[in-house]
Amino acid sequence: MSAASGDKQAPRPREVFISYSRKDKEFVRRLDEELKRRDREAWVDWEGIPPGDTWEKTIYGAIEATHTFIFVLTPDSIAYEVCGKEIAHAAANNKRLVPIVHRDVAADNVPKSLGELNWIFFRESDDFEEATGKLISALDTDLKWVRVHTRLLTRAIEWNTNGRNNSFALRGEDLRSAERWLAEAGAQKERQPTALQTEYIIASRKAAARRQRIALGAINVRRVRRSSARHRGLAAICPRQTRHESVGIPARLGVAGCR
Repeated sequence: MSAASGDKQAPRPREVFISYSRKDKEFVRRLDEELKRRDREAWVDWEGIPPGDTWEKTIYGAIEATHTFIFVLTPDSIAYEVCGKEIAHAAANNKRLVPIVHRDVAADNVPKSLGELNWIFFRESDDFEEATGKLISALDTDLKWVRVHTRLLTRAIEWNTNGRNNSFALRGEDLRSAERWLAEAGAQKERQPTALQTEYIIASRKAAARRQRIALGAINVRRVRRSSARHRGLAAICPRQTRHESVGIPARLGVAGCR
């Protein structure tokens, strides 16, 4: 392997999903390049995936796997049915939503999940660098909690997709960490787990408790078997003493022992 190959770094994970109208493609390219320059990777559907099972699996999977959902607000994007589906899926999974305004829109036409949030303005009349700085600040806010949200969401979805099989349950420190994360949820409006995440963590704890009960039961069975084996061994060596002890006659009362 060459030195160049050995020094090659793995690609950074995509932290944000950008939802937009194709009419704003040039702006989104500029935004994507600026995010890359600031060490942020975005998931962007550049070519447009045809609606259907493939679209849903790809787009919804990308929304679930990224930490933040950026929506480019323009009259075209809020009227675009596909963008509406993307917003709905992000909101249903309690993803962090960051609306950015590229072209002015009527507030009454904006989906409620975006309308009640603070907007970052990226219009032609706004300072692009300053707006990007505000966006980066929003992306980095409470990042640790958001990253755990993403990880638990993808695992919970995998668990649910596989019939809630306990082989996909959390264990050990993963489970304890998830329970701490869940306990912290609700302290802030932005920190909200999904119902599926909550069910997943609770089911994982129940599975862990069941494994523990089975393990303790197995230990007790082994102890009983070992005790029985020792008793049988003693009976073979000293049958009269064992017989007396079995009916509660101690050897010290003068019962003859083995000779």
